[in-house]
Amino acid sequence: MSHPGSQHRTSRILNPETGNGIVVAIDHGLFIGPLSGVENASKTIKVLLPGHPDAIQMTLGIARANLTQFAGKNKPGVIVRLDATNIWRKRPAPKEGYYTYVASVKDAIQLGADAVVTFLFAGYDTDAQEADNLQTLARIGAEAREYGMPFIVEPLAIQKGSNVVREFDSMKLIVRMASEIGADLIKADYPETKKQFEKLVEIASAPILVRGGPKMDSDRDMVQMVKDAMDCGAKGIVFGRNVWQHKQPAKILKALTAIVHEGQSVSKALTIVGT
Repeated sequence: MSHPGSQHRTSRILNPETGNGIVVAIDHGLFIGPLSGVENASKTIKVLLPGHPDAIQMTLGIARANLTQFAGKNKPGVIVRLDATNIWRKRPAPKEGYYTYVASVKDAIQLGADAVVTFLFAGYDTDAQEADNLQTLARIGAEAREYGMPFIVEPLAIQKGSNVVREFDSMKLIVRMASEIGADLIKADYPETKKQFEKLVEIASAPILVRGGPKMDSDRDMVQMVKDAMDCGAKGIVFGRNVWQHKQPAKILKALTAIVHEGQSVSKALTIVGT
């Protein structure tokens, strides 16, 4: 990440004062449609802004339609999703499942974006699909380096009939693959234990932002997981439905800020949401 443009853009995602970042992902509509909480992306962004996330992750179309909400000082950075998959879609059901490139680094630059993000999958039904995914990421990574655009890789192990496989050896493989392909930041799942996460941080060549994944059972579970991850070397989080499906999105963002940027205790953070 030696390109000065990349350094500048990264500072819009990882707060220079703390070195950490809070990202909210609202790009789910491209994969599974308008979920509750993101039916109207413009309204969702308005709800999130008072919580002061460091960045919001969106598709190209949603970012383009809502750029005015990011204009001016003290607004979140913009992360653009460059790829798509149908493996999580219920109806019409996927067959073997696809992965495809839907936007370019140049598209993101024209929007004034601060980073791009892509999936890295291991475990497709055919080796050719996995190879195609890697080839696409190699092209995106090269273009991102040329233009000084931070390249975020979201590595996921998948298996037929499963959304995501969180088996630790598979997690180690894909986090290392993301490092080897040249990620500037890695958006990874949190494994079962703190010791396992410490190992992921150790084998990664780029800072790890913890992926939120499915909605968690309670605020305490969510905040505790973030606290554990930060204690083990995470540089922040990328959360979606755990924020915008929360009954108080702005308040839960402030609670997460207390952990990620202020190093507060779980109990202190939970007082912000009245838990």
